[in-house]
Amino acid sequence: MKALKLTQPRIAILVLALIAVLYVLSAVNHTGGDAATLRKPGGFVGWFGHRFGGTPDADRADLSAPCLLEEKLTVKNGTCTLTVAKSTVDQRKVRLRSDSDVAVQAPAPGRDTLVRSDVEAGSTVSVAVGKGGAQIDVICAGERTCVLTLVTGE
Repeated sequence: MKALKLTQPRIAILVLALIAVLYVLSAVNHTGGDAATLRKPGGFVGWFGHRFGGTPDADRADLSAPCLLEEKLTVKNGTCTLTVAKSTVDQRKVRLRSDSDVAVQAPAPGRDTLVRSDVEAGSTVSVAVGKGGAQIDVICAGERTCVLTLVTGE
């Protein structure tokens, strides 16, 4: 019996065949077509995304604040603290799009350092949060109301 000699073209074909098989398996494993399922795919695609994708957004259920209603933070004349609950995920992000100039400060994940960002109106700020959770202060200066929108899935 002759042994199969693996040359570079044959290895490339095997790798492409493996990718095609994994794609078909992930498509077959897909359940439903609603927006939530599409944002968080399951099976191989979900596993691969968790291992090699970017930092996931914090779940909305993990966020709480007295100024948070649905997907908006409404800060009136001062500061509102957004609390991010503990999680089993090593690192998550909270992204906020502001309608006015605000300051956002939070502890750096795994450190005692407080990080502050000045956010211009219309801009989005991304705050990294470790698995221990965090408290994010949103500071709206002056006699006005600032509205920030949670940004997820973009």
